[in-house]
Amino acid sequence: MNLNWLVDILIQALNFFYSITGNYGWSIILLTTVINIALYPLTLSSVVQMAAVQRVQPKIAEIQKKYKDDAKKMQEELMMIYKVEKVNPFGGCLPMLLKIPFFIGFFFALQSKEFAAIISNPNVNSSFLWISNLAKPDPYYILIVLIALTTYWSQKTMPGSQNSQTQTMMLFMPLFIAVISVSFPAGVQLYWVVSNLLAVGQQLYISKVAMKDKNVSRETF
Repeated sequence: MNLNWLVDILIQALNFFYSITGNYGWSIILLTTVINIALYPLTLSSVVQMAAVQRVQPKIAEIQKKYKDDAKKMQEELMMIYKVEKVNPFGGCLPMLLKIPFFIGFFFALQSKEFAAIISNPNVNSSFLWISNLAKPDPYYILIVLIALTTYWSQKTMPGSQNSQTQTMMLFMPLFIAVISVSFPAGVQLYWVVSNLLAVGQQLYISKVAMKDKNVSRETF
């Protein structure tokens, strides 16, 4: 996948926000916020679909048990349940899949020759809080800890987070993501933390709005 076009757009967007804030850390935060707001309609659809899947989970489990020896019949019954209940079993994955290109784009943009040339300019403010250079990893691992904590929090606010299998994944994923993020540029680490926090805010807001829908039960959140 060639993401050079996305890298160019992200660098231009970062430069635009830098012209307003005078700091690339705040530029990353603002750009991440804009991206998440733009994806909000899809996030709304995703969370509602995930809640709907949780709502029909007992029926799904019953069908899987009843037709465990007849895969074709099981699939037919499951498709019927999804159709009747208006549930898309894959609808909850879309926003996460759409965020991946932006994550990769940030990763390459902040390690690109173009961005390196920008921050090498002594007149450019490439630091943010305790971070001296956003193109290099956080030397104090503070963002790594925040990545783990915000990833866990983000998972905790998702529908079905009380499921026993989900609980195991909720412990594993934050640690896994934190470990692989250690060598990432601090700008990418900052993007991930802010994106997680925005996801938490959106999911909490959506859960309260979705509660008003008679088809979405409070127990699914």
